[in-house]
Amino acid sequence: MQQKHRPIATSFVPTQFNPHPALSNRHLQTISGVFLRKDPDCAYVADSSRLAAKVIPLLGGIAQSLNPTSNSQPAANVEENCDWWDERHQVTSSCEQGFYTVDIKYAGERKTQYQSVGGKGMVVLMHGMESNSNSSLSTDLGQAYVEDGFDVVCIHFRGCCGSPSDTLGGYHGGFTDDLHHFLQLTSELSTNNDDFDKRPIYLSGYSMGANAVVKCLGELGDAALSLYNIHGAAVTGAPFDAERNIKYLDNPGVNRALYVHNLLKSLKKRAQYQLEMHCESDPLTELFDYKGAMSAISIAEYDNAVTAKIHGFKDNIDYYRQNSCYYFLPGVAVPLFILNAEDDPLFDPDFWPIEESVDGGSMSPIKMERSKQGGHLGYMFHQPSESERKSERTTSWMPMELARFISHVHNYEDEES
Repeated sequence: MQQKHRPIATSFVPTQFNPHPALSNRHLQTISGVFLRKDPDCAYVADSSRLAAKVIPLLGGIAQSLNPTSNSQPAANVEENCDWWDERHQVTSSCEQGFYTVDIKYAGERKTQYQSVGGKGMVVLMHGMESNSNSSLSTDLGQAYVEDGFDVVCIHFRGCCGSPSDTLGGYHGGFTDDLHHFLQLTSELSTNNDDFDKRPIYLSGYSMGANAVVKCLGELGDAALSLYNIHGAAVTGAPFDAERNIKYLDNPGVNRALYVHNLLKSLKKRAQYQLEMHCESDPLTELFDYKGAMSAISIAEYDNAVTAKIHGFKDNIDYYRQNSCYYFLPGVAVPLFILNAEDDPLFDPDFWPIEESVDGGSMSPIKMERSKQGGHLGYMFHQPSESERKSERTTSWMPMELARFISHVHNYEDEES
């Protein structure tokens, strides 16, 4: 099946990300992707004269973030601010082991749960760590897919939907159980429900969600298509090798000051919640190392104290090696597009496994594109080409690029059939 799908990946021609030269800094790209994505003057640069009023306050925010004593802005409650999506459903996971939440956006008039009248297929979206369906990137990606005629389902990692997880740990960087369960659910619907059409399924994700998507595809192999009707996938900010990235990120410097400090604050709050809800507030619990979690000054220390122990790994290194999507690339059997930035501040810049792609000679139908700039999930302040100016742009550049690959796969198969 890999050989059959290689031409689909090979024939896709990525477009070039072209940020304004004064706004290409990787930290600016990363942070503006969070706060300015929905501003059309920042997603694309047509008139640079209006940028100063938007960007200067953001630079001030970056400077404040460098101060480890500053307070980060609390995230919006996704339960109260989820008006972009059409529906929300709570799904009981396999063997009654907790629940996960999905949000649905229909490409047209609702036909039945998860499908619209005339929809081309379904895109299943996985968000990043400590994110949710209401993030600007989740809704931007959803908008890009909906405009191309696909219904979109966003699966929340447990505890990220606004409702606390009822299972210890909730999720981890390679947690694919709920994605597998949802794919099984849709497979059963297409078999047993006459109102549910058998339409192509595509996967998409960013950052940790990208890791889950690629890992899941590698786990499934040929069964992705034969059992679950998955025809392709497009992801961005794929971590590849967590062991390398965590070591790079935990090194002293700007990256650690900007990102590790705030992430650890969020993770320690999650550990405190786990202690209170699942461990009877006992700091000496044997379920994880609470003292080690609270004293952790690096992501590696936290993962060793909490993530590895809760989820049954020997230590943090064992956890990284069993869950990094790099090790699952050879098993991918459907067309997959991976878009990363060379200047991503969260990833080891010396690691880019191009040999696992069609351009590197791999049998796996994987197209990899590594832009020079973009930061981590940024891809902001893009200067559109002449051809891009002629097309309507309602989302930022990166979601359109991922959606372009999904449509490429869909149209390629239509022409072949």
